[in-house]
Amino acid sequence: MREYTLQDDCLFRQCLTEMMDHPAIQKLKLIPQHKGGTTYAHCVNVANRAYQLARRWHWDIDIPALVRGAMLHDYYLYDTRTMPYSDYRHSIVHPKLAVANAGEYFSLNDKERNIIYSHMWPIPGTPLPRSREAWLICIVDKDCAQREMRTNLRKAKAAKG
Repeated sequence: MREYTLQDDCLFRQCLTEMMDHPAIQKLKLIPQHKGGTTYAHCVNVANRAYQLARRWHWDIDIPALVRGAMLHDYYLYDTRTMPYSDYRHSIVHPKLAVANAGEYFSLNDKERNIIYSHMWPIPGTPLPRSREAWLICIVDKDCAQREMRTNLRKAKAAKG
């Protein structure tokens, strides 16, 4: 059981700002995701929501690993609308690509690699999340994706009239 402090909140914001400002992360602004959003916005949403849940549940987490895992979990760097394989294949392949791509810019520890690799669990072939941080990202990623798709589809429908 952990009681979160202002110091924890400041550490979260500092880690998130560092990741958001990193030139490699800026590339995510160019990758569309969830019917009208960007991968950058999705990753920021996942980081914020995961931290909020950790606070609410009083989970003792590694804040920097949570932020790095959230911001890198979809670091696959391609437009899914033009990929040469199915959505299902994408769901299996992209965590491995994200780890490989992230490794070019960031030194990942084992916990961060597992957060990224396991975020699509329980899809077959996906490893089990092995930390509280990995479970948070796994759960929150699906929730944020669903919310973003609903919101973006509503916006698109409203724009059409």
